[in-house]
Amino acid sequence: MCTSVVLLAACGGEAEPPTPPPPAVEYHEVGREAVAFTFEFVARTRASEDTAIQARVTGNIIERNFDEGQEIEAGALMYRIDPRPYQAALASAKAELSNAKAVLDNADRNLKRGLELEPDGYISVAEMDKLRAEFDRATAAREVALAAIDNAQINLDFTELRAPFTGIAGRSNFSTGDLVGPQAGALVTLVQRDPMLVDFDVDEQALAQSMKANQARTEAGEAPIVYVPKLMLVTGDIYPQVGEIDYASNRVNPTTGTITITARFPNANDRLIPGQFARVLLQRGEAEMQLLVPQPSVLEDMQGRYVYTVNSENRVVRKNVKLGQRDGVNWVVESGLDDGDRVIVNGVQKVRPNMPVNPTPVEAMPYDTTTPAN
Repeated sequence: MCTSVVLLAACGGEAEPPTPPPPAVEYHEVGREAVAFTFEFVARTRASEDTAIQARVTGNIIERNFDEGQEIEAGALMYRIDPRPYQAALASAKAELSNAKAVLDNADRNLKRGLELEPDGYISVAEMDKLRAEFDRATAAREVALAAIDNAQINLDFTELRAPFTGIAGRSNFSTGDLVGPQAGALVTLVQRDPMLVDFDVDEQALAQSMKANQARTEAGEAPIVYVPKLMLVTGDIYPQVGEIDYASNRVNPTTGTITITARFPNANDRLIPGQFARVLLQRGEAEMQLLVPQPSVLEDMQGRYVYTVNSENRVVRKNVKLGQRDGVNWVVESGLDDGDRVIVNGVQKVRPNMPVNPTPVEAMPYDTTTPAN
């Protein structure tokens, strides 16, 4: 009989290979955290006020009282057009009014004399009709003169172009000395950037469901769900100011089946510029405690999404899960997991159901830039 491994081999026996140790895996113990349900939309910023300053009268610019890119206070003078032709027109209109008043006073006196003579028959009916007609023409002439003064005064006022609201001036398209008029186009644009408006499109069905849910809450005496918009800039940074829903469009876009929603954001520091792209993160109500699972631990096959967990005997258990929205590097778990389940995060590619494993808690979540050291 062989007495050693070598002799056993020589005798034709085979030594059984040692059992490999259970594979090492890292797990994350799932728990609940405060999560606010958010919906993400592509958006574009828009100035709350945006106007083109145009000349209403024709003339040469004699003053430009602002710098391009400067903030202009509401009512501040921006351009002055040569007022002299319009001052002369106003003076002429006033002179015409004086003449019209003199004619009217004379017509009034003649009519009064005729009315005194009429009862005694000292004046004919035809002459009385003539006096009345002269009085009426003089009265109308005075009204025309008054309207001419108003028109001349309006034109004179239009020689001063003032800011209709506080805003930022753009590039001036005309310089001092240029001849401008109603057909000249925009002299300059003025935009109001605080607050800033942000437009984004919402599916009409989703909006209808939201409105229906809030109507039901109102009828039940409950407070409606408040949607709070936040803004993610193209850099990935979250804009520090929280906005508020301003209004929804009064019609559905028939091409896309969406409704444009407008949110209003404070912009005192002018960080937001009209026309830039961003993303609106629309938070639904207050944050709620939700069960979270790391995204890297979620797998998917023909049966749907699932995760591998480690039970009390350190064996692998597959659990099918129903997931909700994303929250950072996590998924919200709607069903399939319980608090305290140990979900395998690292090593999922080398395990199978019911396989024994050597589990250790994960120290840093995948795709998370933070580590225990910092």
